[in-house]
Amino acid sequence: MLESNTVRVEGRTARRGIMEGMSDSLKAPFPFYLNDDRKNLVLVFVLSIFVTLFLYVFRTPNEFRPTSNLQWLHGSITFVSLSFNILVLPKLFPAAMDPVTWNYRKYIFLNLGHLILISALCTVIEKLFVCQELSWMTVANHVNTQVALKGIIPIALTTLFLKAHLLQRNLQEAIKSNRELQKIQALKKDTPRADNHITLYSDTSESLSFNLPDLLFVEADDNYSTVTWREGEEVRKKLLRVNLKNIEAQLDNSFALRCHRSFIVNVNAISAISGNTNGYKLQIQGTGFSIPVSRPKGKEVMDKISQLRNMMELS
Repeated sequence: MLESNTVRVEGRTARRGIMEGMSDSLKAPFPFYLNDDRKNLVLVFVLSIFVTLFLYVFRTPNEFRPTSNLQWLHGSITFVSLSFNILVLPKLFPAAMDPVTWNYRKYIFLNLGHLILISALCTVIEKLFVCQELSWMTVANHVNTQVALKGIIPIALTTLFLKAHLLQRNLQEAIKSNRELQKIQALKKDTPRADNHITLYSDTSESLSFNLPDLLFVEADDNYSTVTWREGEEVRKKLLRVNLKNIEAQLDNSFALRCHRSFIVNVNAISAISGNTNGYKLQIQGTGFSIPVSRPKGKEVMDKISQLRNMMELS
């Protein structure tokens, strides 16, 4: 009996882990197409041409006779549907379709919206103007089947294209910022070390004093924060009972940047940046630590690195 209960508990734990993993994957960042109306219009046009040619080349033997030579019509409907969903909807619902918070789950739902809208328009047009002798149900079943089966290919190709585009963009930004960081490291050799002592206070009676330029990063865990800083050649850590928002307010320094909901990083401590389809990661100088950057903070981190380099060149 005990073994049976243990197996059931382990099974529930495994299922919960799988569900949580799937949920995290669906929440992962994904680009809202090309984040530019003109580029997206070109993308929509190319996809519509592809759909038209695809439908012409891969006509099925049981294709309705009245619609067998109307691939151009379906391509036009695709163009109208995608243009509305990708170019117009974001202007009508800017909060829900904000590119900064766009992720895989929203992308999947939008693609379902593409298929539904295309199916609805094709059904109405074919019934009213092409297949008037057939019932609504017959036309709808045929259209829905064809859209579902033949819509998979352009969606898959678009997804692969967008992932490759995102990876290329993040890699280019990372390479650019790494060049800036190399300049900063070279300038640091000629810049005298600054002294700017700061004291952080917890919600209890604890406090922590250190030289602000020696700060590496702060990691939050609910109402606790772990401060990591350099002391001589050693890397030190201290856990304080204080949330990250409070720490951020106490630091009050433009180069101690909140780069993630769980991390504050000292821009001076970044040695390198890596980029992939999930965003950026910051390598901390002289340590094995790697810190994630949330998508809304990516541009701010890059701008701060450029700003720091400019300040050091002027000083």
